Amino acid sequence: MEHCQASLRMRVDSCQRVIEDISLRLATEEVHPNIVDQLQRLNELLALIDHHMVNERDLDRIEGSTNQLLQELGVLFETNGMEALYDDPLH
Repeated sequence: MEHCQASLRMRVDSCQRVIEDISLRLATEEVHPNIVDQLQRLNELLALIDHHMVNERDLDRIEGSTNQLLQELGVLFETNGMEALYDDPLH
């Protein structure tokens, strides 16, 4: 059970790190400040998650939402001619 919780925690932390990285990157770009503010608030909310209460279903929703956000922000990156956030894919 503890191994399962550790795995879930790593996956939540991974989503949080990606959102934090995007937020930091967009703060240096010419994008609307509200986008950066929203990402920072999302990051703060993810930090409040009690990892002991997260189950697989919750995590599927968190990861699905993170992936959807990445797809939508990918359009912003492409439209503004920004380079990729990471040199290599994370997954």
